[in-house]
Amino acid sequence: MLTVQIADLAALLETRPLTPDGFAKAFDLAVRERSIPKQHDLLLPGAEPEVAHLLLAGHACRYRMLRDGRRQITAILVPGDLCDLGAILASRADYAVNTLTRCTVGEIPIARLSARDSPDLAAALGRRLRRDEAIAREWIVSLGRRVGIERMAHLLCELRWRLATVGLVTDDSFEMRITQNDFADALGLTSVHVNRVLKYLRDSQLIHLKSGRLTLLDRPRLERLAQFDPAYLEIWSDSL
Repeated sequence: MLTVQIADLAALLETRPLTPDGFAKAFDLAVRERSIPKQHDLLLPGAEPEVAHLLLAGHACRYRMLRDGRRQITAILVPGDLCDLGAILASRADYAVNTLTRCTVGEIPIARLSARDSPDLAAALGRRLRRDEAIAREWIVSLGRRVGIERMAHLLCELRWRLATVGLVTDDSFEMRITQNDFADALGLTSVHVNRVLKYLRDSQLIHLKSGRLTLLDRPRLERLAQFDPAYLEIWSDSL
């Protein structure tokens, strides 16, 4: 059972960066943390969520599944993200949330996220939603205009930026255990194409990937290849 007050939760959601440690300290020891295995659905389409899932460790995704079994990943989630924010605000999910790796999540009862009596909380949730929407728009640009190598380069630059904001990047190196199949479903490519793209980036001395750890060897050059501009990620601005 959570004992955090609404004002405390609003302050937590405004924290920049929002780290797992920051989350834990904001709540008492009775916070419900759950360890979730890989490839486990936290939310299914049509569900009316009763708790919000704040990702504390690992990687998860939002996705849609076609009737013939083809999957499109619409968002990759990193620690500090609210996995199901859109479904919470709409009171009903039109997408699924799945763990791409073993994850730890913190569960927040929906009643704690009621923004009706807290302008600060409403503003905090609104900023998070706008950031999610900005990322989704940039993904549309990638799917529509960037070629495979540029898509992968852009996604890796984005993930590095987002993980750095929560203190999970050291010298442009970070944990990355997302599979090639998952990358394919996010980038609109085949797994074979993803394999070729990663090989090109390795052979070009742009990245090093080994034992679940990714290092950007030449980030400026990778960002130029991707035409990466982090402005769309900087939507935490106090001016918003």
